[in-house]
Amino acid sequence: MALSVQDKKSLEEIHKLFLELEKSSGDFSFSVPLLADLKNKISNLKDSPNPDVSRLADLQKHLTHEMTLKHFVSFAVPIERLLHKNLQDDDFLIIENDKEATTSEPLPLVFVLDNIRSAFNVGSIFRTAECLGLEKIYLCGYTPNPTQWKVEKTAMGTQEHLLWQESPHLLECLEELKEEGYRIVALETAAHATDLYEPFEMESTAFVLGNERFGLDPEILKVIDEVRIVPLRGRKNSLNVGVTAAVAGFEWMRQWRNKK
Repeated sequence: MALSVQDKKSLEEIHKLFLELEKSSGDFSFSVPLLADLKNKISNLKDSPNPDVSRLADLQKHLTHEMTLKHFVSFAVPIERLLHKNLQDDDFLIIENDKEATTSEPLPLVFVLDNIRSAFNVGSIFRTAECLGLEKIYLCGYTPNPTQWKVEKTAMGTQEHLLWQESPHLLECLEELKEEGYRIVALETAAHATDLYEPFEMESTAFVLGNERFGLDPEILKVIDEVRIVPLRGRKNSLNVGVTAAVAGFEWMRQWRNKK
């Protein structure tokens, strides 16, 4: 049975309260007024003519101050399913505490992003880069930067702990990195590409990732030191650029740690 306009409005208000409580509360420490408001709004669902909605009114009986945050979140799931919510990572609370700042040297690896269109992909790459402890990210062409809210939202604060620089022209950026002693490696599906899992030259390295649809321009591939490809066994011949950055970054780190 389809949701009425009123039912959808009520469920959206309830879902918003769920998210507010999730992000502002911890185990056994729920906001008293917010929880009371949530229980009242859920209880009012009993008057809905839609049985899928009205049966949710019973949820309010289980919302207590003694519940854990994990238990609480489970009650939001049927609301999300009725609303067809497709939550992304940045919509969820990260419960685990972040590590304290360390004095360890950054991994001698940088990401160079050229004409990446998706802010979500850029934010995802920032999260990967920060988790790896990379030195820096270079944003070339029209790649969005972390001052744009969609990138900031997906990066989830990692941009505050990572050096990044805008470089309008990719070729100039690569030439500067070469002068600084970086080995330039393109991550691309090219015929002459080397398998990602073959040994790397363990020196300062720059991974270059191009546009999600068009990849890197042919003239760029002429100036890089090597091309690497993630070996695939399925029918599709490409990975999401954010996934590629993660796979390649962690493989490079694995080889680097093994050779230390």
